[in-house]
Amino acid sequence: MPERLTVSKLPGPPRTMDQAAFILSATNAHPMAGMDDLLQERWCDVAGNYYSSGFISSFSYERPCARDPRVLVRVEPSASTLRGRIEARGLKPNFAYQIKLRGLFADRGSFEAIGRAGRWRLPGRGTNYTDQDYEDYGEKALVEAYLFFDYFVTDRRGNAVREFALDSSLHVLWNASRQGGTPAQHDMLRVVVVPDDSTAYSRPKHRGTVEWLWAEREILRYEHADQTIRLPPRRYSAELVLTEESFHSRDNDGGFWATVYRCPITFAVVPSVAGVTVRRGFAMTSISGPISCVRFLADREFE
Repeated sequence: MPERLTVSKLPGPPRTMDQAAFILSATNAHPMAGMDDLLQERWCDVAGNYYSSGFISSFSYERPCARDPRVLVRVEPSASTLRGRIEARGLKPNFAYQIKLRGLFADRGSFEAIGRAGRWRLPGRGTNYTDQDYEDYGEKALVEAYLFFDYFVTDRRGNAVREFALDSSLHVLWNASRQGGTPAQHDMLRVVVVPDDSTAYSRPKHRGTVEWLWAEREILRYEHADQTIRLPPRRYSAELVLTEESFHSRDNDGGFWATVYRCPITFAVVPSVAGVTVRRGFAMTSISGPISCVRFLADREFE
């Protein structure tokens, strides 16, 4: 029987308190494509401060607007796990975004490996499905397979930088300051929210609050508390996506986990065990093409 697990999990590499420098550009990274989903989007920050009607009517992830939101991503072509860097500018201020790996059914092996490490979503608004639910569902091409593995929170300008390395399988984010829960203290992320931007907030405030965010682990994917989640070795064709965190809000402006950015990626997960020699491959990416291509060269082939 698995040991009793803490419900919380702090994912990924250590986080810095200060805003990291922006180093990505069109020459060394790829843009994520924005997608508007107005009926599902969240229109308040992690502390529940509402954005103004002017901000709501003008903000867009996919069309030009005053804030000019944009996200760049760089992914390692091969490593022992999915690794990379995301740089975001001009997104919603003081806002939490989930980082997910989403499977493409055309690459069925990768699709099912991602779902079995993460979650399945069948058509409709339901969210909690098991591996057996996926096996029993006839039209598998209509199923979404994804792995929520990390997150970031933007600053007061809507900017963020996150170095990521997939080591977790997560369920959802919570705000301990607003919603409570039983997270371990070391799994909580301290976020200072100062909603003072009069161009974004309906009621700007110069006095900030401290919010404590934590990630709930996808408990069925863990056998013990210190387990590191890894995808099985193979080449992957998938999508990196960003989803707004809605914190299970029941408010009309609280959102319903809108996925607002996507970027096709290919990468290879290679074993990190002794005795396996891997020569680093090289990446060839076409911005105009439907998917970035990675050629992976190794002394051993992986299915």
